[in-house]
Amino acid sequence: MIKKIQKRAIIALTAAIQCLTGCSTIDTAKVSIVPKPLSFTETNGEFELTANSRIIIIAGSSYNEIKQNIAEYLAKILRGSTGFSVEIAQAPETPADGDIVFRLAAFETPRSCYIESYDLIVDEKNITITANEPAGLFRGVQTLRQLFGADIERKGPVHDKKWSITCVEISDSPAYQYRGLMLDVARHFFPKEVIMRQIDLAAQYKINKLHLHLTDDQGWRIEIKSRPALTEIGSLGAVGGAPGGYYTQEDFIEIVKYAAARYIEVIPEIDMPGHVNAALVSIPELNPNGIPPKPRTDIAVGYSTLQARSEVTYEFVEDVIRELAAISPSKYIHIGGDEADATPLEDYLYFIGRVSEIVKKYGKTTIGWTPYDRSEAIVPDAVIQNWFCTPGTFNYSNSKNLQVILSPAWTYLDQKYNTNTKLGLQWRGFVNLRSSYNWFPSKMAPNANIYGIESALWTETIVTQDDMDYMLYPRLMANAEVGWTQEKNRNYSDFRRRLPGQFARLDALEVNYSKRYD
Repeated sequence: MIKKIQKRAIIALTAAIQCLTGCSTIDTAKVSIVPKPLSFTETNGEFELTANSRIIIIAGSSYNEIKQNIAEYLAKILRGSTGFSVEIAQAPETPADGDIVFRLAAFETPRSCYIESYDLIVDEKNITITANEPAGLFRGVQTLRQLFGADIERKGPVHDKKWSITCVEISDSPAYQYRGLMLDVARHFFPKEVIMRQIDLAAQYKINKLHLHLTDDQGWRIEIKSRPALTEIGSLGAVGGAPGGYYTQEDFIEIVKYAAARYIEVIPEIDMPGHVNAALVSIPELNPNGIPPKPRTDIAVGYSTLQARSEVTYEFVEDVIRELAAISPSKYIHIGGDEADATPLEDYLYFIGRVSEIVKKYGKTTIGWTPYDRSEAIVPDAVIQNWFCTPGTFNYSNSKNLQVILSPAWTYLDQKYNTNTKLGLQWRGFVNLRSSYNWFPSKMAPNANIYGIESALWTETIVTQDDMDYMLYPRLMANAEVGWTQEKNRNYSDFRRRLPGQFARLDALEVNYSKRYD
Protein backbone atom coordinates (compact mmCIF):
# COMPACT_ATOMS: atom_id res chain seq x y z
CA MET A 1 0.00 0.00 0.00
CA ILE A 2 2.86 2.41 0.91
CA LYS A 3 4.54 1.68 -2.43
CA LYS A 4 1.30 2.52 -4.30
CA ILE A 5 1.04 5.86 -2.45
CA GLN A 6 4.68 6.64 -3.22
CA LYS A 7 4.13 5.78 -6.89
CA ARG A 8 1.09 8.06 -7.09
CA ALA A 9 3.07 10.88 -5.50
CA ILE A 10 5.81 10.42 -8.11
CA ILE A 11 3.22 10.49 -10.91
CA ALA A 12 1.67 13.67 -9.53
CA LEU A 13 5.11 15.33 -9.30
CA THR A 14 5.93 14.23 -12.87
CA ALA A 15 2.63 15.67 -14.07
CA ALA A 16 3.32 18.99 -12.38
CA ILE A 17 6.79 19.21 -13.96
CA GLN A 18 5.49 18.31 -17.40
CA CYS A 19 2.64 20.78 -17.08
CA LEU A 20 5.20 23.52 -16.43
CA THR A 21 7.59 22.49 -19.16
CA GLY A 22 5.04 21.46 -21.78
CA CYS A 23 7.04 18.29 -22.47
CA SER A 24 4.28 15.67 -22.19
CA THR A 25 5.09 13.11 -24.85
CA ILE A 26 3.45 9.99 -26.19
CA ASP A 27 5.19 7.26 -28.15
CA THR A 28 2.78 7.40 -31.06
CA ALA A 29 4.28 4.25 -32.57
CA LYS A 30 2.76 2.24 -29.71
CA VAL A 31 -0.32 4.13 -28.50
CA SER A 32 -2.98 6.40 -29.90
CA ILE A 33 -4.70 8.45 -27.21
CA VAL A 34 -7.09 11.31 -28.02
CA PRO A 35 -7.34 13.72 -26.33
CA LYS A 36 -3.70 13.80 -25.32
CA PRO A 37 -3.14 13.27 -21.56
CA LEU A 38 -1.45 15.80 -19.33
CA SER A 39 1.34 13.35 -18.43
CA PHE A 40 2.31 10.06 -20.08
CA THR A 41 5.30 7.90 -19.16
CA GLU A 42 6.06 4.51 -20.66
CA THR A 43 7.58 2.02 -18.21
CA ASN A 44 9.02 -1.48 -18.57
CA GLY A 45 7.01 -4.57 -19.39
CA GLU A 46 3.41 -5.22 -20.38
CA PHE A 47 0.10 -6.12 -18.78
CA GLU A 48 -2.03 -8.95 -20.16
CA LEU A 49 -5.80 -9.24 -19.75
CA THR A 50 -6.75 -12.89 -19.34
CA ALA A 51 -9.83 -15.06 -18.89
CA ASN A 52 -9.36 -14.72 -15.12
CA SER A 53 -9.17 -10.92 -15.06
CA ARG A 54 -11.71 -9.07 -12.94
CA ILE A 55 -12.69 -5.49 -12.24
CA ILE A 56 -12.12 -4.67 -8.56
CA ILE A 57 -13.83 -1.62 -7.03
CA ILE A 58 -12.37 0.16 -4.01
CA ALA A 59 -14.85 2.96 -3.46
CA GLY A 60 -16.78 2.83 -0.19
CA SER A 61 -20.18 4.52 -0.42
CA SER A 62 -19.87 5.11 -4.19
CA TYR A 63 -19.56 1.39 -4.94
CA ASN A 64 -23.03 0.96 -6.44
CA GLU A 65 -22.70 3.96 -8.76
CA ILE A 66 -19.26 2.88 -9.95
CA LYS A 67 -20.36 -0.72 -10.45
CA GLN A 68 -23.41 0.25 -12.48
CA ASN A 69 -22.08 3.18 -14.52
CA ILE A 70 -18.38 2.39 -14.93
CA ALA A 71 -17.46 -1.21 -14.13
CA GLU A 72 -20.40 -2.74 -16.00
CA TYR A 73 -19.79 -0.30 -18.85
CA LEU A 74 -16.15 -1.40 -19.21
CA ALA A 75 -16.94 -5.06 -18.61
CA LYS A 76 -19.50 -5.05 -21.44
CA ILE A 77 -16.87 -3.69 -23.85
CA LEU A 78 -14.23 -6.19 -22.73
CA ARG A 79 -16.59 -9.18 -22.75
CA GLY A 80 -17.78 -8.48 -26.28
CA SER A 81 -14.37 -8.49 -27.94
CA THR A 82 -12.35 -10.82 -25.70
CA GLY A 83 -14.98 -13.40 -24.82
CA PHE A 84 -13.79 -13.27 -21.20
CA SER A 85 -16.30 -13.23 -18.33
CA VAL A 86 -14.74 -10.14 -16.62
CA GLU A 87 -16.44 -10.45 -13.25
CA ILE A 88 -16.87 -7.45 -10.93
CA ALA A 89 -15.89 -7.63 -7.24
CA GLN A 90 -15.59 -5.26 -4.31
CA ALA A 91 -12.42 -4.17 -2.61
CA PRO A 92 -9.91 -6.84 -1.74
CA GLU A 93 -6.80 -4.83 -0.86
CA THR A 94 -4.53 -7.19 -2.78
CA PRO A 95 -5.97 -7.77 -6.27
CA ALA A 96 -4.94 -10.86 -8.20
CA ASP A 97 -2.64 -10.62 -11.18
CA GLY A 98 -4.54 -9.52 -14.26
CA ASP A 99 -7.19 -7.52 -12.38
CA ILE A 100 -8.29 -3.99 -13.23
CA VAL A 101 -8.69 -1.84 -10.12
CA PHE A 102 -10.95 1.21 -9.74
CA ARG A 103 -9.92 3.21 -6.70
CA LEU A 104 -11.81 6.26 -5.44
CA ALA A 105 -9.45 8.29 -3.24
CA ALA A 106 -8.38 11.87 -2.70
CA PHE A 107 -5.35 13.01 -4.68
CA GLU A 108 -2.20 13.67 -2.68
CA THR A 109 -1.68 16.98 -4.48
CA PRO A 110 -4.39 19.48 -5.52
CA ARG A 111 -5.70 19.28 -9.10
CA SER A 112 -7.61 21.72 -11.27
CA CYS A 113 -10.87 20.19 -12.53
CA TYR A 114 -10.37 17.46 -9.93
CA ILE A 115 -13.85 16.03 -10.58
CA GLU A 116 -12.66 14.58 -13.90
CA SER A 117 -8.97 14.04 -13.10
CA TYR A 118 -7.52 10.56 -12.87
CA ASP A 119 -4.30 8.56 -12.59
CA LEU A 120 -3.91 5.40 -14.65
CA ILE A 121 -1.09 2.98 -13.86
CA VAL A 122 -0.48 -0.10 -15.99
CA ASP A 123 2.13 -2.45 -14.58
CA GLU A 124 2.84 -6.11 -15.28
CA LYS A 125 0.33 -7.31 -12.66
CA ASN A 126 -2.55 -4.83 -12.66
CA ILE A 127 -4.23 -1.81 -14.17
CA THR A 128 -5.20 0.77 -11.54
CA ILE A 129 -7.36 3.82 -12.21
CA THR A 130 -7.52 6.26 -9.30
CA ALA A 131 -9.78 9.30 -9.18
CA ASN A 132 -11.26 11.74 -6.73
CA GLU A 133 -14.79 11.34 -8.17
CA PRO A 134 -16.58 8.70 -10.27
CA ALA A 135 -16.45 10.99 -13.31
CA GLY A 136 -12.66 10.81 -13.18
CA LEU A 137 -12.76 7.02 -13.19
CA PHE A 138 -15.01 7.12 -16.24
CA ARG A 139 -12.63 9.46 -18.09
CA GLY A 140 -9.79 7.12 -17.20
CA VAL A 141 -11.73 4.20 -18.66
CA GLN A 142 -11.86 6.01 -22.00
CA THR A 143 -8.06 6.26 -22.00
CA LEU A 144 -7.80 2.58 -21.06
CA ARG A 145 -10.04 1.60 -23.99
CA GLN A 146 -7.66 3.38 -26.34
CA LEU A 147 -4.61 1.71 -24.79
CA PHE A 148 -6.11 -1.70 -25.66
CA GLY A 149 -6.30 -0.73 -29.33
CA ALA A 150 -9.13 -0.78 -31.84
CA ASP A 151 -9.94 -4.50 -31.60
CA ILE A 152 -11.32 -3.98 -28.10
CA GLU A 153 -14.31 -2.27 -29.76
CA ARG A 154 -15.31 -5.27 -31.89
CA LYS A 155 -18.85 -6.49 -31.34
CA GLY A 156 -17.88 -10.17 -31.39
CA PRO A 157 -14.93 -12.11 -29.95
CA VAL A 158 -11.56 -11.60 -31.63
CA HIS A 159 -9.97 -15.05 -31.51
CA ASP A 160 -6.29 -15.93 -30.99
CA LYS A 161 -5.41 -12.44 -29.80
CA LYS A 162 -3.17 -11.54 -26.88
CA TRP A 163 -4.85 -8.66 -25.01
CA SER A 164 -1.73 -6.88 -23.77
CA ILE A 165 -0.88 -3.25 -22.99
CA THR A 166 2.52 -1.61 -22.68
CA CYS A 167 3.11 -0.56 -19.07
CA VAL A 168 2.48 3.17 -18.65
CA GLU A 169 1.85 5.79 -16.01
CA ILE A 170 -0.67 8.50 -16.88
CA SER A 171 -1.80 11.48 -14.83
CA ASP A 172 -4.51 13.50 -16.47
CA SER A 173 -6.77 16.52 -15.96
CA PRO A 174 -8.87 18.58 -18.39
CA ALA A 175 -7.88 22.08 -19.43
CA TYR A 176 -11.50 23.32 -19.33
CA GLN A 177 -14.52 22.31 -17.29
CA TYR A 178 -17.01 22.55 -20.17
CA ARG A 179 -16.40 20.47 -23.31
CA GLY A 180 -19.60 20.29 -25.25
CA LEU A 181 -21.29 19.00 -28.37
CA MET A 182 -24.42 20.72 -29.67
CA LEU A 183 -26.79 18.69 -31.84
CA ASP A 184 -29.50 20.52 -33.75
CA VAL A 185 -32.55 18.25 -33.82
CA ALA A 186 -34.91 21.03 -34.96
CA ARG A 187 -33.88 21.47 -38.61
CA HIS A 188 -33.99 17.69 -39.02
CA PHE A 189 -35.31 15.34 -36.36
CA PHE A 190 -33.27 12.36 -35.13
CA PRO A 191 -34.73 9.52 -33.04
CA LYS A 192 -33.50 9.09 -29.49
CA GLU A 193 -31.47 6.00 -30.48
CA VAL A 194 -29.38 8.14 -32.85
CA ILE A 195 -28.75 10.67 -30.10
CA MET A 196 -27.75 7.98 -27.60
CA ARG A 197 -25.32 6.48 -30.10
CA GLN A 198 -23.67 9.89 -30.54
CA ILE A 199 -23.47 10.19 -26.75
CA ASP A 200 -21.48 6.94 -26.67
CA LEU A 201 -19.15 8.08 -29.43
CA ALA A 202 -18.55 11.51 -27.90
CA ALA A 203 -17.92 10.02 -24.45
CA GLN A 204 -14.83 8.25 -25.85
CA TYR A 205 -13.25 11.65 -26.36
CA LYS A 206 -14.15 12.97 -22.89
CA ILE A 207 -16.97 15.27 -24.03
CA ASN A 208 -18.99 16.13 -20.91
CA LYS A 209 -21.91 18.26 -22.17
CA LEU A 210 -24.60 17.54 -24.76
CA HIS A 211 -26.49 20.65 -25.79
CA LEU A 212 -29.74 19.79 -27.61
CA HIS A 213 -31.14 22.52 -29.85
CA LEU A 214 -34.76 21.45 -29.47
CA THR A 215 -36.69 24.21 -31.24
CA ASP A 216 -36.36 26.39 -34.29
CA ASP A 217 -38.40 27.83 -37.16
CA GLN A 218 -38.79 24.46 -38.85
CA GLY A 219 -39.74 22.25 -35.92
CA TRP A 220 -40.56 21.97 -32.20
CA ARG A 221 -39.06 18.76 -30.79
CA ILE A 222 -39.95 18.52 -27.09
CA GLU A 223 -43.35 17.66 -25.60
CA ILE A 224 -44.89 20.39 -23.44
CA LYS A 225 -47.98 18.83 -21.89
CA SER A 226 -49.69 22.15 -21.13
CA ARG A 227 -49.19 23.23 -24.77
CA PRO A 228 -49.99 20.10 -26.84
CA ALA A 229 -50.23 22.03 -30.10
CA LEU A 230 -46.46 22.50 -30.07
CA THR A 231 -46.00 18.83 -30.92
CA GLU A 232 -49.35 18.21 -32.62
CA ILE A 233 -48.58 20.96 -35.14
CA GLY A 234 -45.13 22.41 -34.57
CA SER A 235 -43.24 19.10 -34.66
CA LEU A 236 -44.47 18.12 -38.11
CA GLY A 237 -42.01 20.15 -40.17
CA ALA A 238 -38.34 19.88 -41.10
CA VAL A 239 -35.98 21.42 -43.64
CA GLY A 240 -36.90 20.55 -47.22
CA GLY A 241 -40.16 18.90 -46.20
CA ALA A 242 -38.43 15.95 -44.49
CA PRO A 243 -40.39 14.03 -41.84
CA GLY A 244 -40.70 15.76 -38.49
CA GLY A 245 -40.90 14.27 -35.04
CA TYR A 246 -40.48 15.02 -31.36
CA TYR A 247 -39.34 13.61 -28.03
CA THR A 248 -41.95 12.82 -25.43
CA GLN A 249 -40.97 13.92 -21.97
CA GLU A 250 -40.29 10.27 -21.22
CA ASP A 251 -37.96 10.09 -24.25
CA PHE A 252 -36.08 13.14 -23.03
CA ILE A 253 -35.71 11.70 -19.54
CA GLU A 254 -34.36 8.48 -21.07
CA ILE A 255 -31.76 10.43 -23.08
CA VAL A 256 -30.76 12.40 -19.98
CA LYS A 257 -30.31 9.25 -17.89
CA TYR A 258 -28.34 7.54 -20.63
CA ALA A 259 -25.99 10.53 -20.87
CA ALA A 260 -25.67 10.86 -17.09
CA ALA A 261 -24.48 7.25 -16.86
CA ARG A 262 -21.63 8.39 -19.13
CA TYR A 263 -21.03 11.52 -17.05
CA ILE A 264 -22.42 13.79 -19.74
CA GLU A 265 -24.83 16.59 -18.80
CA VAL A 266 -27.69 17.24 -21.22
CA ILE A 267 -28.49 20.95 -21.63
CA PRO A 268 -31.82 21.69 -23.37
CA GLU A 269 -32.25 24.77 -25.56
CA ILE A 270 -35.49 26.55 -26.36
CA ASP A 271 -34.49 29.21 -28.89
CA MET A 272 -36.16 32.63 -28.50
CA PRO A 273 -37.25 35.38 -29.17
CA GLY A 274 -36.27 34.54 -32.76
CA HIS A 275 -36.19 31.14 -34.45
CA VAL A 276 -39.80 30.60 -33.26
CA ASN A 277 -41.87 30.06 -36.40
CA ALA A 278 -42.82 26.51 -35.32
CA ALA A 279 -44.23 27.93 -32.08
CA LEU A 280 -46.07 30.74 -33.90
CA VAL A 281 -47.63 28.21 -36.27
CA SER A 282 -48.79 26.11 -33.33
CA ILE A 283 -50.23 28.78 -31.02
CA PRO A 284 -52.19 31.57 -32.81
CA GLU A 285 -52.33 33.91 -29.79
CA LEU A 286 -48.53 34.28 -29.88
CA ASN A 287 -48.98 36.27 -33.10
CA PRO A 288 -49.92 39.97 -32.92
CA ASN A 289 -52.95 39.49 -35.20
CA GLY A 290 -53.89 36.09 -33.82
CA ILE A 291 -53.29 34.48 -37.20
CA PRO A 292 -50.56 31.81 -37.37
CA PRO A 293 -48.00 32.08 -40.17
CA LYS A 294 -47.36 29.29 -42.63
CA PRO A 295 -44.90 26.52 -41.69
CA ARG A 296 -41.37 27.05 -43.00
CA THR A 297 -39.10 24.37 -44.41
CA ASP A 298 -36.39 26.64 -45.83
CA ILE A 299 -33.21 27.62 -43.97
CA ALA A 300 -33.66 31.41 -43.82
CA VAL A 301 -33.15 33.05 -40.41
CA GLY A 302 -34.06 36.28 -38.66
CA TYR A 303 -37.71 36.65 -39.72
CA SER A 304 -39.67 35.32 -36.72
CA THR A 305 -40.18 36.80 -33.27
CA LEU A 306 -42.19 36.48 -30.10
CA GLN A 307 -44.00 39.62 -28.89
CA ALA A 308 -41.72 41.01 -26.22
CA ARG A 309 -44.37 43.31 -24.69
CA SER A 310 -47.19 40.79 -24.53
CA GLU A 311 -47.95 38.93 -21.29
CA VAL A 312 -49.29 36.09 -23.45
CA THR A 313 -45.68 35.52 -24.51
CA TYR A 314 -44.42 35.18 -20.95
CA GLU A 315 -47.28 32.86 -19.97
CA PHE A 316 -46.17 30.65 -22.85
CA VAL A 317 -42.48 30.89 -21.93
CA GLU A 318 -43.22 30.06 -18.29
CA ASP A 319 -45.22 26.97 -19.27
CA VAL A 320 -42.30 25.75 -21.37
CA ILE A 321 -39.57 26.51 -18.82
CA ARG A 322 -41.59 25.06 -15.92
CA GLU A 323 -42.11 21.73 -17.64
CA LEU A 324 -38.59 21.57 -19.02
CA ALA A 325 -37.05 22.36 -15.62
CA ALA A 326 -39.08 19.57 -14.06
CA ILE A 327 -37.64 16.88 -16.37
CA SER A 328 -34.10 18.23 -16.79
CA PRO A 329 -31.59 17.73 -13.94
CA SER A 330 -29.05 20.07 -15.59
CA LYS A 331 -28.46 23.31 -13.75
CA TYR A 332 -28.79 25.09 -17.11
CA ILE A 333 -31.49 25.98 -19.58
CA HIS A 334 -30.28 27.50 -22.85
CA ILE A 335 -32.62 30.22 -24.12
CA GLY A 336 -31.02 30.83 -27.51
CA GLY A 337 -31.09 34.54 -28.27
CA ASP A 338 -29.21 34.84 -31.56
CA GLU A 339 -30.32 36.09 -34.97
CA ALA A 340 -33.40 37.85 -33.53
CA ASP A 341 -33.38 40.35 -36.37
CA ALA A 342 -37.17 40.80 -36.33
CA THR A 343 -37.15 41.86 -32.66
CA PRO A 344 -36.43 45.57 -32.03
CA LEU A 345 -33.32 45.95 -29.88
CA GLU A 346 -35.09 47.53 -26.94
CA ASP A 347 -37.68 44.76 -26.96
CA TYR A 348 -34.96 42.13 -27.30
CA LEU A 349 -33.08 43.36 -24.24
CA TYR A 350 -36.31 43.51 -22.22
CA PHE A 351 -37.29 40.01 -23.34
CA ILE A 352 -33.95 38.47 -22.36
CA GLY A 353 -34.23 39.98 -18.90
CA ARG A 354 -37.78 38.70 -18.36
CA VAL A 355 -36.96 35.19 -19.57
CA SER A 356 -33.79 35.01 -17.46
CA GLU A 357 -35.88 35.71 -14.39
CA ILE A 358 -38.31 32.94 -15.34
CA VAL A 359 -35.41 30.51 -15.72
CA LYS A 360 -34.09 31.58 -12.32
CA LYS A 361 -37.57 31.14 -10.78
CA TYR A 362 -37.43 27.44 -11.63
CA GLY A 363 -33.99 26.95 -10.14
CA LYS A 364 -31.95 27.03 -13.34
CA THR A 365 -29.13 29.15 -14.76
CA THR A 366 -29.43 30.69 -18.20
CA ILE A 367 -27.10 30.15 -21.12
CA GLY A 368 -27.62 32.19 -24.27
CA TRP A 369 -26.00 32.82 -27.63
CA THR A 370 -24.29 36.08 -28.47
CA PRO A 371 -25.62 38.83 -28.22
CA TYR A 372 -27.89 37.98 -25.29
CA ASP A 373 -25.25 39.28 -22.87
CA ARG A 374 -26.10 42.82 -24.02
CA SER A 375 -29.14 42.79 -21.73
CA GLU A 376 -28.45 44.56 -18.44
CA ALA A 377 -31.24 42.50 -16.86
CA ILE A 378 -29.65 39.06 -17.17
CA VAL A 379 -28.88 37.42 -13.87
CA PRO A 380 -25.27 37.61 -12.60
CA ASP A 381 -24.48 33.88 -12.93
CA ALA A 382 -25.61 33.72 -16.58
CA VAL A 383 -23.35 32.03 -19.14
CA ILE A 384 -22.72 33.39 -22.64
CA GLN A 385 -22.06 31.16 -25.63
CA ASN A 386 -20.08 33.29 -28.04
CA TRP A 387 -20.18 32.17 -31.67
CA PHE A 388 -18.55 35.25 -33.16
CA CYS A 389 -15.42 35.12 -30.98
CA THR A 390 -14.02 38.42 -32.17
CA PRO A 391 -12.62 40.93 -29.64
CA GLY A 392 -15.58 43.34 -29.66
CA THR A 393 -18.13 40.61 -28.99
CA PHE A 394 -16.68 39.95 -25.53
CA ASN A 395 -17.16 43.54 -24.27
CA TYR A 396 -20.53 42.91 -22.63
CA SER A 397 -19.71 39.53 -21.13
CA ASN A 398 -16.36 40.80 -19.87
CA SER A 399 -17.95 43.84 -18.24
CA LYS A 400 -20.41 41.55 -16.43
CA ASN A 401 -17.65 39.00 -15.64
CA LEU A 402 -19.68 36.20 -17.21
CA GLN A 403 -18.44 32.71 -17.88
CA VAL A 404 -17.98 32.17 -21.62
CA ILE A 405 -18.42 29.08 -23.79
CA LEU A 406 -16.39 29.52 -26.97
CA SER A 407 -17.90 28.31 -30.25
CA PRO A 408 -15.82 29.97 -32.96
CA ALA A 409 -15.96 29.07 -36.66
CA TRP A 410 -13.63 26.10 -36.15
CA THR A 411 -16.18 24.39 -33.92
CA TYR A 412 -19.00 24.65 -36.48
CA LEU A 413 -18.87 21.08 -37.71
CA ASP A 414 -21.80 21.55 -40.09
CA GLN A 415 -19.50 23.57 -42.33
CA LYS A 416 -17.92 21.88 -45.34
CA TYR A 417 -14.44 20.42 -44.97
CA ASN A 418 -13.47 21.67 -48.43
CA THR A 419 -14.87 22.30 -51.90
CA ASN A 420 -15.44 18.57 -52.47
CA THR A 421 -17.67 18.07 -49.42
CA LYS A 422 -21.21 17.24 -50.51
CA LEU A 423 -22.85 17.92 -47.14
CA GLY A 424 -22.79 21.09 -45.10
CA LEU A 425 -22.79 24.84 -45.61
CA GLN A 426 -19.91 27.30 -45.90
CA TRP A 427 -21.14 30.61 -44.52
CA ARG A 428 -18.40 30.36 -41.89
CA GLY A 429 -15.90 29.20 -44.49
CA PHE A 430 -14.37 25.78 -44.91
CA VAL A 431 -13.52 24.02 -41.64
CA ASN A 432 -10.97 21.29 -42.17
CA LEU A 433 -9.27 19.15 -39.55
CA ARG A 434 -6.29 21.46 -39.18
CA SER A 435 -8.46 24.50 -38.50
CA SER A 436 -10.58 22.48 -36.04
CA TYR A 437 -7.39 21.78 -34.09
CA ASN A 438 -5.17 24.82 -34.53
CA TRP A 439 -6.98 27.42 -32.45
CA PHE A 440 -6.35 28.52 -28.89
CA PRO A 441 -9.12 29.58 -26.48
CA SER A 442 -6.74 31.72 -24.40
CA LYS A 443 -6.27 34.04 -27.39
CA MET A 444 -10.01 34.70 -27.64
CA ALA A 445 -11.10 35.59 -24.11
CA PRO A 446 -9.59 36.10 -20.67
CA ASN A 447 -8.68 32.70 -19.25
CA ALA A 448 -10.51 33.43 -16.01
CA ASN A 449 -13.80 33.77 -17.92
CA ILE A 450 -13.45 30.74 -20.21
CA TYR A 451 -15.83 28.04 -19.05
CA GLY A 452 -14.92 25.87 -22.03
CA ILE A 453 -15.66 25.16 -25.68
CA GLU A 454 -18.50 23.62 -27.64
CA SER A 455 -18.70 22.02 -31.08
CA ALA A 456 -21.90 22.70 -32.99
CA LEU A 457 -23.60 20.51 -35.57
CA TRP A 458 -26.44 22.38 -37.25
CA THR A 459 -28.50 20.08 -39.42
CA GLU A 460 -29.81 22.03 -42.40
CA THR A 461 -28.12 19.46 -44.67
CA ILE A 462 -27.75 16.60 -42.17
CA VAL A 463 -30.52 14.03 -42.68
CA THR A 464 -29.19 10.61 -41.63
CA GLN A 465 -27.01 9.06 -38.94
CA ASP A 466 -24.27 8.54 -41.53
CA ASP A 467 -24.45 12.25 -42.40
CA MET A 468 -24.01 13.11 -38.74
CA ASP A 469 -21.02 10.78 -38.38
CA TYR A 470 -19.39 12.16 -41.50
CA MET A 471 -19.52 15.77 -40.38
CA LEU A 472 -18.54 15.12 -36.77
CA TYR A 473 -15.58 12.78 -37.28
CA PRO A 474 -12.68 13.31 -37.21
CA ARG A 475 -13.21 17.03 -36.46
CA LEU A 476 -14.92 16.44 -33.10
CA MET A 477 -11.76 14.61 -31.97
CA ALA A 478 -9.71 17.71 -32.78
CA ASN A 479 -12.12 19.97 -30.87
CA ALA A 480 -12.10 17.51 -27.97
CA GLU A 481 -8.33 17.82 -27.67
CA VAL A 482 -8.63 21.62 -27.73
CA GLY A 483 -10.98 21.39 -24.75
CA TRP A 484 -9.13 18.74 -22.73
CA THR A 485 -5.41 19.14 -23.42
CA GLN A 486 -3.31 22.00 -22.10
CA GLU A 487 -2.43 24.42 -24.91
CA LYS A 488 1.31 24.04 -24.32
CA ASN A 489 1.02 20.28 -24.89
CA ARG A 490 -0.87 20.48 -28.17
CA ASN A 491 0.77 19.99 -31.56
CA TYR A 492 -1.09 19.33 -34.79
CA SER A 493 1.61 17.10 -36.30
CA ASP A 494 1.58 14.97 -33.16
CA PHE A 495 -2.24 14.82 -33.28
CA ARG A 496 -2.11 13.66 -36.90
CA ARG A 497 0.35 10.89 -35.98
CA ARG A 498 -2.18 9.58 -33.46
CA LEU A 499 -5.07 9.53 -35.94
CA PRO A 500 -4.53 6.13 -37.64
CA GLY A 501 -5.22 4.36 -34.35
CA GLN A 502 -8.40 6.42 -33.94
CA PHE A 503 -9.54 5.67 -37.49
CA ALA A 504 -9.13 1.95 -36.79
CA ARG A 505 -11.30 2.45 -33.69
CA LEU A 506 -13.99 4.28 -35.70
CA ASP A 507 -13.92 1.47 -38.27
CA ALA A 508 -14.50 -1.09 -35.50
CA LEU A 509 -17.41 1.00 -34.23
CA GLU A 510 -18.86 1.33 -37.75
CA VAL A 511 -18.65 5.13 -37.79
CA ASN A 512 -19.00 6.77 -41.20
CA TYR A 513 -16.18 9.27 -40.68
CA SER A 514 -14.77 11.53 -43.39
CA LYS A 515 -11.56 10.33 -45.01
CA ARG A 516 -11.20 13.62 -46.93
CA TYR A 517 -10.78 16.08 -44.11
CA ASP A 518 -7.93 18.39 -45.25
